[in-house]
This record gives sequence, structure tokens and C-alpha cells, in this order.
Amino acid sequence: MITKRIGLYEASIVLFFLVVPIVGAVIEVNLFCSEENIFLALFKWYVFSGVGLRLFSAGLKQAISPSFTAKTLFNLDDENAFAIVRELGFANICFGIMGILSFFFPELRAAAAIAGGTFFGLAGFMHLFRKRESRDETFAFVSDLFIFIVLFVLGVLSYL
Repeated sequence: MITKRIGLYEASIVLFFLVVPIVGAVIEVNLFCSEENIFLALFKWYVFSGVGLRLFSAGLKQAISPSFTAKTLFNLDDENAFAIVRELGFANICFGIMGILSFFFPELRAAAAIAGGTFFGLAGFMHLFRKRESRDETFAFVSDLFIFIVLFVLGVLSYL
């Protein structure tokens, strides 16, 4: 059986969508005896890492090297498409900055979660209608819908 090794793209998704938010929230609640409930702590860390760090790093990659996203996720080899991917990168950088700042400014958290979560939800929904021709496309589809659902559920549970 031939398997593809886990690449930097997949590793970054796992890091930003699972490891950092779960470890951060558990440490915050247990080690630092935070008065926040676990759902609020998870929500804070998911917005910071899943929206902030993930979209900021993806945006940098798209702005600096748009060919990766164009070729890997959209199967586009036309260099004319790179300008559009670069602009997507600028938008992702902006969403990411908002998510990162929400860690330090809680009043930004709901807006960052709504903006970033909506982005991931729409991107995941878009993948439903595209034939996924690569493992990276399928991974993007699953991870986009995963973070959308997690943000939605934690947002609701945090503010009940």
C-alpha cells in the first residue's frame, strides 16, 4: 500500500485546528485555573488559532506564492489566476489579524468568529460542488467544514 506522507499543509491544519486550540484551552482552564468555562476557553483558542493563525499563515502563503493554492486547490496553471489568489491572500491576512487580535481583545472575538467561520463555511460549501481531484482538495473541504461547525457550536455554547 502506497501512502502519501503528511505534508506541511496537512500538518498546519492539524496544528491550527486541533493541537493549539485544545492544548491551549486545557492548559488555560486547568493549569491557570481560569474562571472561564471550557467552552468559552475553547472558543477563544479556536478563534485565535483556527481563524487567526490559520488564515494569517494561509494568507501569507497565498500572497507570497499564489501558485501553490492555484495549482493545488483549484487546479489552475494559468499565471493570470495568480493575481486573484494573491488578493484572496490579502483578505485571509485581514481575517487572520482579526482572529489573532481577538485573543487579546475579547470584544473582537464574536466578529472574528463570525467573519472567519462564514468564510470557512462558504469555502467548504463551495467544495461540495467541485469535483475533488486531489487529496489536498478533499482535506481543504473537510477542514473548512470542520472549523465552521466547531466555531458555530462553540460560539453557541459559550454564550448560553
